[in-house]
Amino acid sequence: MRESTDVSIDPADGHDQPRGRHAAPVESHRPVLHRGRRRWFVLGAMLAGLTGLVSPPPNALTETAVAADLGENSPAADLLPAISPLSAGAPAGAIVLPAAPVEAAASQPAGPPEISGLAANGIPNVALNAYRVSAARMAVNKPSCGIDWSLLAGIGRIESNHGRFRGAVLNSDGTSTPKILGPALTGGQFAFIGDSDGGQWDGDTTYDRAMGPMQFIPGTWRRYAVDGNGDGQTDPFNINDAAVAAAHYLCVAGGDLRTLAGKRDAVMAYNHSDSYVAEVLALAAAYASGIPVADMPLYGDTTSPVPPPGRGYAGPAAPGPAIGERDTTPAGPDTTFPAQSGQQPGQSGPPPAGSDGSSTSSPSGSTSGGVGTTTTSGGSGTGTAPAPTGGSGGAPAPSGGGTDPAPAPAPAPLPAPAPVPLPSPPAPPPPPPPPVPGVTCTNLDPVTGLKLLPSLPLCP
Repeated sequence: MRESTDVSIDPADGHDQPRGRHAAPVESHRPVLHRGRRRWFVLGAMLAGLTGLVSPPPNALTETAVAADLGENSPAADLLPAISPLSAGAPAGAIVLPAAPVEAAASQPAGPPEISGLAANGIPNVALNAYRVSAARMAVNKPSCGIDWSLLAGIGRIESNHGRFRGAVLNSDGTSTPKILGPALTGGQFAFIGDSDGGQWDGDTTYDRAMGPMQFIPGTWRRYAVDGNGDGQTDPFNINDAAVAAAHYLCVAGGDLRTLAGKRDAVMAYNHSDSYVAEVLALAAAYASGIPVADMPLYGDTTSPVPPPGRGYAGPAAPGPAIGERDTTPAGPDTTFPAQSGQQPGQSGPPPAGSDGSSTSSPSGSTSGGVGTTTTSGGSGTGTAPAPTGGSGGAPAPSGGGTDPAPAPAPAPLPAPAPVPLPSPPAPPPPPPPPVPGVTCTNLDPVTGLKLLPSLPLCP
């Protein structure tokens, strides 16, 4: 981000006393001086008119309008900042959004220890499922994109701590309680973006605010919104909808996200900051290597069409501050943590207290899981007992090199009859997954008494 630059040319700046190598000497060329004064007077009047063009009143500073008045070849037009249409109408002195991503020499990106700390807070199971369902759905709709769930998780962590910003609770239906809203984009500390939705989504009729777990501003949400949970609505405060919209946005912005260049372009478009890009990509790598998901079931719509982007300016999704970056809201009970020493891959919950690291650690890498498939690891018991080391008879060989004959062995007792093994009871079947309102079951409408989603069974 950079501050807006008021372009103004002072018509009185030295026109009474011209300076520079092209100014005529005063004493020796008096007639020429009079002609020069007349020329400066005319030039000053022209510059005064030009000043009125390039210094518009507040709430009227737009690159398009000023450039149209000055003309593309005007020297003063080159001095104008490249302002995004989202910042149109910014008052003088306000921070404005650039028209395109620029090199942002802000704070240094977080290093490995900090990234590990951010990732160690885990991902709520509802959010993890939403990220994976969104990636799977885009794999069907746009196979060339190749987006991985971990990239969405990196953005979700930085933007809202996966829907837990400032103690918010991510409910089983994907909504956060209370709703998560970013600060008003007034142009003071953050770029100016005036109200574009009449307060319909963000409740602010003066300025726009970033909304929900993926922190979309209203204008970008209107363009990329997707119904992620099949309830017939597009809700920026529901992570099922917001995650699909974010995946949609990133695929359009970055193209092939299987390449590093594609990922960088996509995340830079999401939030115009180099440090933001570095931090998101580092977090995505940490999640991808720490949470293997191939054996985790998927719940949700992974095949429905994703509509093309709607009309409107294709600006950043979250141009404001990444409010979740430094959020320290602790993880809840329904959280999947990156596997650590002493923890089984994909285990829900932190490692056991007092673990010495002797348990099986998680393998590196992850997969996005099959589209619309549900797989469960079966624990087939592949461990084997170590083989005895003392010889084929199982008894250690005697030591020593004596030549005396060994004493005659005592007669062996008769073997006892072998006990008849009893059949072991069958293993209990694994418990069914918990019902998720709005995904695998539905509640009754408190007014009509009818099911909210007729195609789903009632929730217990």
